Amino acid sequence: MADTTITSEQFKEKFDEVKAELSKVFIGHDVAVTNMLISIYSRGHVLLSGMPGLGRSLLVQTIAKILGLDFNRLQFTPDLLPTDITGAELLVGDGKNEERRFEFFKGPVFANIVLADEINRSPARTQSALLEVMQEKQVTMGGQRYKLPNPFLLIATQNSLDTEGVWPLGEAQADRFMFSIEQGYPHYEEERKIILATTGTLNPSVSAISNPAEVIAMQDIASNVPIVPSVKEFALRLVRASRPGEEGVSDEINKIIKLGAGPRASQALLTTSKVKALSCGRSYVCKQDIIDVAEPVMAHRLQLDFRAKADGKDYKYVLGELFKSAQEKDRPQVNMWAKELLK
Repeated sequence: MADTTITSEQFKEKFDEVKAELSKVFIGHDVAVTNMLISIYSRGHVLLSGMPGLGRSLLVQTIAKILGLDFNRLQFTPDLLPTDITGAELLVGDGKNEERRFEFFKGPVFANIVLADEINRSPARTQSALLEVMQEKQVTMGGQRYKLPNPFLLIATQNSLDTEGVWPLGEAQADRFMFSIEQGYPHYEEERKIILATTGTLNPSVSAISNPAEVIAMQDIASNVPIVPSVKEFALRLVRASRPGEEGVSDEINKIIKLGAGPRASQALLTTSKVKALSCGRSYVCKQDIIDVAEPVMAHRLQLDFRAKADGKDYKYVLGELFKSAQEKDRPQVNMWAKELLK
């Protein structure tokens, strides 16, 4: 793996190649697809939300195949146990011809990409089994630590809280997802292409055009992209502006946010903006890259006050307010972006 090298020019070529291959099977949702790949090359876990039937499982499974990564799928249900996820120690040996002993049998999390389908269908006890998996990328069982394969990425889908039989994710668990990507219904032309492609005799397929070593190499080069201090400061001010009670936070934010974003949000903004820059053919990060990745980074980290929800204000409105107050000299550029976001 260490022998694989990727240049910044090759990064963009491979990024575009993966997207083109994916479009053979997965139609539409260009922003969601781009953000998914950005998070993968940033070594970040992804939370996919939206109504059922939008092809989220197909998206994840197809990406794994294109990248040449091992893939496992976990269907979360109310009766799923933590050991069904991580694996368990079982007593083996017949006690006669061989000594009886405990042996660890690996669970489905031991793969490069793990799809936790409908993660909020299971209660907190089962969801918490993923905390060590996501943070330390290991499983501890019987005093032994078992490392997960490299690269390792958890992609979880969750249904809308308006649907029946779901438990919301805890704040600590949600914060461990680098991106939250919301999929809406496809546009008319996109849905038309979907039904034409899936109701006939054609069965499009994709090929593996990458491998684990290449994915790691692309992750490595992305982590080395430089960021000038002014861009880092912009990202930091954006995150700190989301915290009620902080010095300089606007009165509007103090009214509508119950819990702001933590340090992981600042880290995610800088990490993912590097991949965003490379995917655009640049070897440096600009403030527009921070703006472009802010929505999936911040969406699941902002807890709104019930009064804000009653007034119809969502996280997009909050992001518009945050950009306005993040940095005075960027106000013309930010206000233009905020108007586009709130349309």
